[in-house]
Amino acid sequence: MRSHGPAFIDQDGYVIVQAKSRARPVPFLGVFLLALGFFALKGLMIAGIGADIYAIRIQELFTSSSIVTQIGAWTMQGDAVSLMMAENIQKIL
Repeated sequence: MRSHGPAFIDQDGYVIVQAKSRARPVPFLGVFLLALGFFALKGLMIAGIGADIYAIRIQELFTSSSIVTQIGAWTMQGDAVSLMMAENIQKIL
């Protein structure tokens, strides 16, 4: 039987049960899989078009006037994890 929290009887004779407030834990597996998928996507793109062309296209996005495009370019720039994944993917392909 689960414990629902403290119970008391109000002035009318009704039993009132208050629910426990539980903090939800952070879904670490979900966050990890999301990050892994993001780096894998970047690795696939780098492996598909090549690191040099990928870097040129990201630089073109950085020169854009839109701040949203510049933020996207910053997140999509090649990093150590993405480049390592691209190297491993190129070995498979």
